[in-house]
Order: sequence, then structure tokens, then C-alpha cells
Amino acid sequence: MTMHMSILSARAAQSTNLKIGGKIRPGIKLLTNNAKNNPKAVQIYESGVRDFRKFSDIEKDITAATNIKNPLYPRNTQHFNIAASDFGMPEIAELLLKSFGEIRDANEDPKLYRFPIVFHSDALGDIFPNKLVRHGGKPGYESVYLPDGLRYCQFLPEVTSTMFAEQKAQRIKKVPRREKQIRGLCEPGQCPEYQQGQCKFSGRLHFYIPGVPTGLVSLETSSEYAAEGIWSELSRISEAFGHIPRVNTKKPGSYLYYLTKVLEKRTYFDENGQEKTGMQWVPKLEADLDIGSLMLSGMAPQARLAASPVAWLAAPAGMPSARIIGSPGPVLNERASDLVEDKQMAAGAMRPAPELDPLDQIDDLATKMELSEDLVKSYLVVKLGATWYESDETIAKGLTMLVDLSRKGNVSAKLMMQIAIELGVQEISIKDFMEYAVRKYKQGYQNKPEVLQAIHNELVHARQSGGSILSYFKAQFTADAIPA
Repeated sequence: MTMHMSILSARAAQSTNLKIGGKIRPGIKLLTNNAKNNPKAVQIYESGVRDFRKFSDIEKDITAATNIKNPLYPRNTQHFNIAASDFGMPEIAELLLKSFGEIRDANEDPKLYRFPIVFHSDALGDIFPNKLVRHGGKPGYESVYLPDGLRYCQFLPEVTSTMFAEQKAQRIKKVPRREKQIRGLCEPGQCPEYQQGQCKFSGRLHFYIPGVPTGLVSLETSSEYAAEGIWSELSRISEAFGHIPRVNTKKPGSYLYYLTKVLEKRTYFDENGQEKTGMQWVPKLEADLDIGSLMLSGMAPQARLAASPVAWLAAPAGMPSARIIGSPGPVLNERASDLVEDKQMAAGAMRPAPELDPLDQIDDLATKMELSEDLVKSYLVVKLGATWYESDETIAKGLTMLVDLSRKGNVSAKLMMQIAIELGVQEISIKDFMEYAVRKYKQGYQNKPEVLQAIHNELVHARQSGGSILSYFKAQFTADAIPA
């Protein structure tokens, strides 16, 4: 059959913009303290969240009704955010929550914490296009890779009064499309816009969601840290298979990839624009692929890839590649093994199966304690750091901590872990927290599940209120409020 070119097919071939059927956003926005004191702003905000509206639209409505400028500020959350207006079919937002939503902590409604995805291409550049881009300033600089393999800075020239006058004098009816011009090489280390924070990383992960009747969905992130982790995981898979597999022949009918969030230590900006460092929920790609077994079976031929197009992204310091499901972990050294064995001899503590490797011992014990994998991972990241499973010593500490918690009983252990995660996310020191908790609930509160639940509920409530958690606790636990 003869293929015919047309204006439309030529334009489609030249276009680099994918048609997106919907967006999933990595965080939310909360009311500022000023806006929270305005009943009208509160009403508009709560109504907008309930109706799955975009936060940008909610913000515009609040400003129009109250004259409050910038009434919302971004806030990182453990769950992803969905807005009905971000999809061609608004009912998709409800379908997503119905299909993959979970109710956790003190939330009354389901949230999107983890969901399966399918990739549409084998090219990492198509799956996760990314660039450095200047937002808000003029001209709008952005990075681009040209056929020579180098990264350049390009921009769309403004229409000047001189250009407009010339077009008018020449009686030009259809103004030709403006083409972007090259400014020079894109070198962040020497770029004033980048160093001043005007030009930032922007990446969009593209995927389909099984069972959701929409086109490609995108997750946009400005976090280089999160982007590096996802890109590295995709690179690892592509290098092993020579492509991005869609079907796991070892587990027919099961999903291969999931998007979720994990706790990582990173730099962020608070409501006042102040730079801080703390624990944040970062998007992460999980791959249910036992690459080692598949390669041994001859199902994963190795292939070499071209250099990564995200050349400005260095290998993430302190961020491990995702653990391959089912792979053996590092072996405990004698000192660490002795430490674990001593702890296991304590009365009342559950004992991990000794024939398992240390990481699997943690998984085994977590199963016995009826703890989810996400909860255990988040807890150990808060207590031991993001790279806790890279050394024998920290693995041993993690196992010991879990053994100690098992003495408290499954319910109390889970609540204590949830409390520790909340403290890490909200940057409250254990010392300060212990002082307040003991003053309010007295000694021995850790042995009372109903008290631990009350404490966890207070922590979650304070976080969701968007205020200062430390101020909240001080108000709750002051000497005046608590009898001696």
C-alpha cells in the first residue's frame, strides 16, 4: 500500500508534544495561615478539594473572592493527587481511586498511594522526557539536545514592535510560525538563570494505567532526586533486556511496574520560601522483575544503550537502585550475627527464620508482625537512613529494631512505627517528642495501644492542618495546660 504524506502527517511527524490524556500530581497545596483565617477561603478550598478540582483553579477562585494573594503553598504528601479537570473524562479521577485507592492513617477517604503502570515505548527519552526550563521570566529559556549530542539553550524570540510594523507594511496575512533560536550551550555551572534558581529541572514520566480508559498519563516532577531514581531504574532494566518489557512471563497476568512514594532525605522550601532539609515523600518506580533469574533462563539478552540524554543529572548520592524482588541480600558478618542472635534470645521477641538472609529475615519478621512492606521500609529509612540496606551493620540494626518492637505486640509495634515516621516527616526530634508525650500521657504510654493511637491521630491531624507541628505540640503540652 502506498503511504501518502499530507500537511497534517508532516506536522504530526515534526511535533515533539505527546497527546496526554491525564495528569497525576505528586503533591498538594494547602491554605496559608493568612487564608486559613478567612472563612470564605476555607469554604472555597474545602469545596474544591472535595470536587477534585485543580489547586491552581482553587487558588484563582480564592484570590478573586478574598483578594488574598498566593493563598496556597505546595506541600509534599505520602499520596499522589488527582484532579478531575486533569483528565479528558472527569470521572477518571473517581475510577482511579475506586480501582487503586487506599484508606490509611486517619484519612476518611481513599488516596492514591500506589498504582500499576505500563510504558508505551522502549526509548527512555520518550518515557521520561526532561529538560531545564526557565519559568516566569522572559525569554523562556529551555534546554534541548541537537543531533551533535550536545545540550543547548534555546528560546522563542519575542514579537517586537519593529517586527509587527514590518509584517503590517508587507501586508502579511498569515504570520509564519516563530522558530526557537539557539542561545548557546546549556551549561548550568556557568548559567546565571540556573544559579539564581530561575531555570530548573522539569521531567514528565509518561505511562498508561491498566484498567483506566484514557490516553497516556503523565506525572510531572521538578525533583532531580526523584527523576534520577526513576531514570536509573529504567536504565537498569533496559540495559538487561535490551528493551522495556511489558509482560512478565514468570508471572502471567501480574503487573510489572508500580508508582509509589518512599521517604527520602532531601532539600525543599517551606511556606516562606526558606530552604530546609528533611524527610520527604519522593515518587519512586517499583519493578517486579527478577532480572537475575530471567537472564539465567536466557530471556533477557544484554544490550548496550546510548548515553543518557539527561547528562546534567549526576548519579544520585546515597540513593540505592531498587532492590530486585526475590534476590538475596548481603550476608551478615559475625559481629552483626551475634548481635541479632543475642536479641532473639530475649523473652517475648519473635525470631526470624535463621536460614534466611538478613534482608529476608526482616521481610519474614514483618510478615509475622502483620506489617506492610511500605511501612517497614519507611520506618527503617527514618531511623537508619535511605541506604540502610547497603551495609551489614545497618541491616543488623534494622533487624534488631524490629525484634525489639515485636515485644510490644503487633498493634503497638505498628503504631510506634507510624509515629516514628510522622516525627521524621515533620522533623520533630525524638527528645522533644518524648518530653511532651510523657508529660501528657505519663510514663508507660508506649505500652498502651489506645494512647499510641491517640498520639498518632494528633500527629496526622497537625500535619494535615498545614500549621507548625512543633507549635501545635507546644500548645498541647505546655505546663499550664497539663497538671503537674
